[in-house]
Amino acid sequence: MPATVRTPLNARLLSGMPTLAVLLGLVGAGVSWIGSAIPSFWFDEIATLMAARLDGPGLWQFLQHKDAVHGLYYALIHVWIQVCGDSSVALRGFSALAVGLGTAGMVVLGTRLAGARFGVIAAVIYLVLPRTTFMGIEGRSYALGAALVVWGVIALIAAARRNTWWSWMIYTVLSIITIYLFMYAGLILAAHLAYLLFAQRDRRTLLRWGISTLIILVAVIPLVRAGYGQRGQIAWLSGQPIVNAWTTLVEPWLDGSWLLAILVIVLLIIAGRRLPQILARFGTPPVALAAAWAFAPLILMLIANSLFGPLYTSRYMSFTTPGFALLLALAVSVFSRRWIVWALVGVIALASLPTYVAQRGPNAKQNGVDFLQTAQTIAEHASPGDAFFLQNDKTTTIRPRLTVNGYPSAFARLDDLAFVRSDLENGNFNDVTLPPRKLGERLHGVRTVWVAGSTHTTPEIAAMKRELARHGFVEQERYPLRRTVVTEYVREETR
Repeated sequence: MPATVRTPLNARLLSGMPTLAVLLGLVGAGVSWIGSAIPSFWFDEIATLMAARLDGPGLWQFLQHKDAVHGLYYALIHVWIQVCGDSSVALRGFSALAVGLGTAGMVVLGTRLAGARFGVIAAVIYLVLPRTTFMGIEGRSYALGAALVVWGVIALIAAARRNTWWSWMIYTVLSIITIYLFMYAGLILAAHLAYLLFAQRDRRTLLRWGISTLIILVAVIPLVRAGYGQRGQIAWLSGQPIVNAWTTLVEPWLDGSWLLAILVIVLLIIAGRRLPQILARFGTPPVALAAAWAFAPLILMLIANSLFGPLYTSRYMSFTTPGFALLLALAVSVFSRRWIVWALVGVIALASLPTYVAQRGPNAKQNGVDFLQTAQTIAEHASPGDAFFLQNDKTTTIRPRLTVNGYPSAFARLDDLAFVRSDLENGNFNDVTLPPRKLGERLHGVRTVWVAGSTHTTPEIAAMKRELARHGFVEQERYPLRRTVVTEYVREETR
């Protein structure tokens, strides 16, 4: 790789690189954390909370049935919520901090690849990309997985340069942890190989990487076997129109931002025309790494999806976002005038802003899910001793019953009419509940019942209305929300 020219400014940046990494990491965490409490939890985040609230033996038993590939993340969140609580601010705060860790890593990685100024540019682009800001308010493992992938590449570069036993061991262990956190992240090994090949390392380096990779693959066999055995849990992907140009070439990094997509296409076309200049300035290894990181896992996943599918959805490629940020950093850095470079970074940030704001809307998750608004409505209007019944059709992940698991404090002083037991022990994110026709005895002595159901009446809600009418309840107030209607029923003789 050509030696990086150290200008006085770049030299000063290099000397302050650890401080820059920490500062930009804090900025990245802060940008993602802002507004994180506004959107309602959606099914996947509630699943995280339900699993993470289990004790050690309970979680282990649950993982035998479901979500073994998320076991390490659930264990980490179990510890986190013991300390910080299980509010949306706390759960998503963990992901925001992970974005900060990834942003700091981008400063370090970019500096090692092409100098400190490049590291700052890559980090700033990474922290504003819509997929990054999505990961930062998502109570799942995507943000931490992406961060560990960044630091895994740093560990790879360090191991290739030092070629010591200890450096390769660190790389191997970190890679194993990363894959156990998010199994698909193992596809990053293809980008690791691309970097080593284009860095023109000697056979000894490639041999040691090969040994490390063999150890990694052997170590993750239990995870792969468990994931394969539980593959039925992603069978829902077969009913989704998810593999098309938009979901494969835009959503993995840009979420739903068509404005940024247009800008990125223009930048990459310009970069393609100036590829000889980019290669001359930065060398082949950074370009090969960025391209392979962004696209190789995607291509491999699409091949696997066509052969063994369904396996693909765009958020599963979140760990390739840092590689895409490197590509954009290379594209903007080719301009000789510094003000043009930073102007383009600013334009990328501005183009990302509408999606950033939309991601933080009250109904931004899962097609407008409104669990939070349901919980707030009942908590605001219900009185201690009131009862509630929430629709629990187990065929949908937007069933109102999940509100209780996402926001239990809103129901703490209320009577749960239908609850029998949790079914987590059998690997199901459901509560076992009684059907409305069997609630007669539980309605004795109840004066007010709060019912939450879909905006279109379902058989379960229709049956509940009949049961309430049979026991003398009449509708008092209706609170229509985005996807849910909360209705207050009062026993007629008490009005």
